[in-house]
Amino acid sequence: MAFDLVQEMQAIADKVHDAANGSALAPPVRQLQYVTGDQIDAGDRVFDDELVEGLLTRHGISVIYGDSNSGKTFLAIDIAAAIAQGIQWMGRHTNAGIVLYLATEACESVELRVAAYKREFDAQLGTLVVVQSPINLFNAAADVDAVVALARRVESDIGEKVALAIGDTLATISAGANENSGEDMGAVMRNAQAIRAAVGCAFMWIHHTGKDAAKGMRGWSGMRAAIDTEIEVTVDDKGQRCAEVTKQRDLPGKGERIGFRLSTVVMGRNAWDKERTTCIVEPTDAPPRPVKVKRPSAIAGAIEVVLRQSGGRMKRSDLQGMLSKPPYAWTFDSVRNEVGKLIRDKCLTYDLGEVVLPKEGA
Repeated sequence: MAFDLVQEMQAIADKVHDAANGSALAPPVRQLQYVTGDQIDAGDRVFDDELVEGLLTRHGISVIYGDSNSGKTFLAIDIAAAIAQGIQWMGRHTNAGIVLYLATEACESVELRVAAYKREFDAQLGTLVVVQSPINLFNAAADVDAVVALARRVESDIGEKVALAIGDTLATISAGANENSGEDMGAVMRNAQAIRAAVGCAFMWIHHTGKDAAKGMRGWSGMRAAIDTEIEVTVDDKGQRCAEVTKQRDLPGKGERIGFRLSTVVMGRNAWDKERTTCIVEPTDAPPRPVKVKRPSAIAGAIEVVLRQSGGRMKRSDLQGMLSKPPYAWTFDSVRNEVGKLIRDKCLTYDLGEVVLPKEGA
């Protein structure tokens, strides 16, 4: 047994020696590139890395997400049309180029919206390419090569470079993947990055909000870490729409809010002579940021109930004792800590040894 162990250890040592000495049996070691701090130029630079001024970088991964009917696809088409023409978008300069719109979710709807943009703005959109074939960036036969080949083809046909690819939507372009799985969605993101790297363009996802809108995008939490720019699209109960930059890796502007509204465009009539419409985006002032009302904790709610039942004031020790008995079951420490927090937040006051619930309107 001891002899076998010695042989095994010798075999491991031989493999390490072979690898260190470039043995033909060992795979070649990838040479990593590096730069020292002294070699990095600290002088002023001219930055030419923005696709949409202050919003999107030329080679970044971005996501526009929001609830259904929030206007996220209309906004993405509006950005795409501005880049395709090289015109300003919402007062921001753009770098012109071809936009590949991977319209896997609703191609006909995207085409109708592009037609509305052309009609309303008399736009020439020869560099906005709507891809009608479905795309899948998850399965074993992922369409990375097909998208790259299409990019090369339209670049040759049109004579310009692809600046942006838009995946509409993440869910449909990753069909078969578990949105909550890091393994599945990590593969989808790597394929999008492969397209970006091969074509030399930016890549934008259109995605949905989760069940709890306060938690952001639906699905895998690592998605946010993998993107450079995150834009949340919302619409309030007054119909005011806003695109808020909720993450920005390399550019300033996190927290910036861009207001817009959807203006109806009549595109024709149906078989019963009823109007059929779609919308275009028009800029407006951004609505004020909604005030987030913090929900009181369960223990804070219990403290308020007991104080109201006791005329609005109690000794702290009595309050602690009351909340440690059925129907409550809080510990003395948890009550003391919560009372202290409520006093600091001016939700309660402390007067002559008693915890006091402020009078309404006071």
